[in-house]
Amino acid sequence: MSRVIELIGARIGLGGRCIDTRDGPIAMRSAGLSARLAAGRVDREHVRDLVHDLVRDLGDIVARDVVRVPGRDPGVALFEEARRYSLELRDAVEAVLARGALPCVIGGDHSLGAATQAAVGRHARRAGADVPGIIWIDAHTDANTMETTPSGNLHGMMLAAVHGLHVPVFSDVVEGGLRDPRRTVYVGARDIDDGEREIVERWGCRIFTPEEIARIGPERAIDEAMAIACGTSGRCSVSFDLDSLDPSIAPGVDCHVPGGLDWRTAEVILARIGASNAAVAVEVVEVNPSADPSGKTARLAVEAAALLCGV
Repeated sequence: MSRVIELIGARIGLGGRCIDTRDGPIAMRSAGLSARLAAGRVDREHVRDLVHDLVRDLGDIVARDVVRVPGRDPGVALFEEARRYSLELRDAVEAVLARGALPCVIGGDHSLGAATQAAVGRHARRAGADVPGIIWIDAHTDANTMETTPSGNLHGMMLAAVHGLHVPVFSDVVEGGLRDPRRTVYVGARDIDDGEREIVERWGCRIFTPEEIARIGPERAIDEAMAIACGTSGRCSVSFDLDSLDPSIAPGVDCHVPGGLDWRTAEVILARIGASNAAVAVEVVEVNPSADPSGKTARLAVEAAALLCGV
């Protein structure tokens, strides 16, 4: 029997440049997320009756508004709220995992990843199971610390914390949930700060750039990525940032980085992950509806979530 998918809206925009990413969950729901997830599993005429049995929407976890201090240090108020928020989200994701359901976290800026990824690690250890690896589909590697960050944006630091580096705002969040960077694979990365590049190289993470994916093909790239991340257990968590796509097709994001994945390539990657049933948790993040009034990016985000969830 297929796992129930439990949606969590992560309404936070404190970690990036644009606060409007907090409205990403609203945009994805408006684009038909729940119905799309259910429609992949049952006959369409029965979707309305069965959607709540197959897909449970747990509502939103909402970050409080705080004022960010300009510069590389966003300020104590933002740090405190990001910490409080991340702990609440982590506990919610852990609860979904404990019920045996598949958490699908929709965001929201990518700083939410500290909570989701730590929850996966904590749950696995509590169950005495192998801690899954991570497939991180993103234009960035998100491995900065407060010492290396050029911007102070928390959405570029959470994997540093998840992999055991000191990022004060996330220290409590990742406690008991650290992940092995040797089993973290980056897909689509192309905008890496000098300081974090040194960190990622020291960790030994595998990076598939868009250029390499185009050269070897998305099928081979994601098969190799899954072999590393899933290991012998066959399990991984997956995070999909819409900025992994080229901004010409997904303009509704916080960070526009040219040279991204085209949709055909991304679709192959996402569908292959979903068909494997390897994902123990899914994130789809950084939808910024204010940058895309047409709603095209939100619709792509809905399809990405469905593919990753295997529907």
